[in-house]
Amino acid sequence: MSGAGFAMDAIKRTRGNRSLLKKKGAFEIQKDNTFREKPFHQYAKYTFKKASPKYMIKLREQLRKDKAKRRLKLGVTLVLTIGFGLYILLNLMI
Repeated sequence: MSGAGFAMDAIKRTRGNRSLLKKKGAFEIQKDNTFREKPFHQYAKYTFKKASPKYMIKLREQLRKDKAKRRLKLGVTLVLTIGFGLYILLNLMI
């Protein structure tokens, strides 16, 4: 009886998938979604905001600070891990 729920779930999923496949409109692509040539003026035109030099300097400083914090955390974690490993190793040898 250990696999009865799994088997029933598999049967239900198979039936559900079969019913989805029988629907005619489920996988049809509408005419608007097909790829076709468009005139140039119908393509989307994207505009991006320009960052000011003041903002770029501020962003660089913030990124430098974040990088320094990450390096410090990594260094402390590395030293603690190696220290703890050596402590355990030396206690096992004694």
